[in-house]
Amino acid sequence: MQKKHPYLRDKLSIEQRAKFQRGTDVGVLAHEYFPNGVDMSPNSPSQFPKKVAETWANLSNPEINVMYEAVFQYNDTLIMLDMLVRDGDRWLAVEVKSSLRLSDTYYNDAALQYYVLHGCGVPLSDFKLMYLNADYVKNGPIDVKQLFKLESVMEYVIEREAFVKENVERSKKVVALPHSPLVNIGTQCNNPYPCDFQGHCWKLVPKNSFLFTTAIDDETLFQNYFNGVNSNAKMLQQLDPNSLEAHQIEALETNSYYIDYKTLYSLAQQPKPKSIAYLNLLLHRPAVPELDGTKPYEELILAFALQGEHEPDGNFVWDCFENQGLWKNAIGLLIEKLSHYEQIVCFTPQNLTTTLLRHEIIQNKEVGYKVFNLFDVLQSAQFYHPAIKRGLTLQRIETALFSEAKLFEHSRIILEATSNDLIGYQQAREDLIAENEIVAKTYQHLFK
Repeated sequence: MQKKHPYLRDKLSIEQRAKFQRGTDVGVLAHEYFPNGVDMSPNSPSQFPKKVAETWANLSNPEINVMYEAVFQYNDTLIMLDMLVRDGDRWLAVEVKSSLRLSDTYYNDAALQYYVLHGCGVPLSDFKLMYLNADYVKNGPIDVKQLFKLESVMEYVIEREAFVKENVERSKKVVALPHSPLVNIGTQCNNPYPCDFQGHCWKLVPKNSFLFTTAIDDETLFQNYFNGVNSNAKMLQQLDPNSLEAHQIEALETNSYYIDYKTLYSLAQQPKPKSIAYLNLLLHRPAVPELDGTKPYEELILAFALQGEHEPDGNFVWDCFENQGLWKNAIGLLIEKLSHYEQIVCFTPQNLTTTLLRHEIIQNKEVGYKVFNLFDVLQSAQFYHPAIKRGLTLQRIETALFSEAKLFEHSRIILEATSNDLIGYQQAREDLIAENEIVAKTYQHLFK
């Protein structure tokens, strides 16, 4: 699909695009570890053959010791290696990852790269993965020799060569087909990652199909679907009417949502708090530390929006967009602001109590009872709407409860806040308030 029908690909989320850009930025910085290299990056796929030829010419050029994005092709498989470094009469292959640890995905990626390099006959002294050092603390200009760690994976990639070859041959057969493979939708659509072509492959599945429920695992849902139980009515015949799955299908049929109100209300603070603050924290975790004294992916408070009766005009926004070095000023201000309220309502997949404790905003665990995270509460109360099949987000909550989705991905605010642009900063402030208003609206709707 990607090779022959890329126009059918789903639109990438802002969060996914940000991850890709983060990887690119870390990769460029890694060049300083092996400086003065030749960049072989092609401007477009049409330049691949030209860059393959140039890469081969550079291998035998004694004046070239480092190449970035060197392009190789073997058995119809093309790679662009992050760095290729001359090592005596051989070459060191280096692939860069913008993470703090290595996973099987990265090892398999390296195995594919090695398969092509070995097939091309490139004499390698080693193959290493480069990743971020979790213990590195910035002190002045970035020291790339300390920021990055290198791990040899040569033994692993050699062992995986037969596995890679088998999968390359299988993939080539797929690409050679005169039409798209006749493969039913299934668990592979989301495992190990969500496929970029679900919008196309799922277009004939009704929007209210039981396949969009969450109470039963996907494997069981698909087994039913392809064994004749292919409608909501047939699925309901298999279920206990009081089961969570049955309740979810009923919500699908009525285009509404389901929630276990008994559990929901049991989680509410008693007696009802007299003063409530709605808090929206904007946390930034740059892969490469930007401030002295910080580590890779260390959490910074870029901004917060607070809505409550003790705030001027009902809303208060603080940020350090123009000078992130002032981020710790948020701590004292939050301690003072939150002390006026009996309950702190938020919506975040993260444990806000842990975040507030980490920054000593709430001084002891006993104060944690103030935090009321709607994300955790809704999950505990089995909240369901077809929009949340792939995760509970504030945008999807708004769609479920209020039949509207004016919101946007939270990731957009981070991009605005780090844009180095005054217009972006102002939009980030407005978006923080807009998100917080939905948090307040959701809480008031559920606990009116």
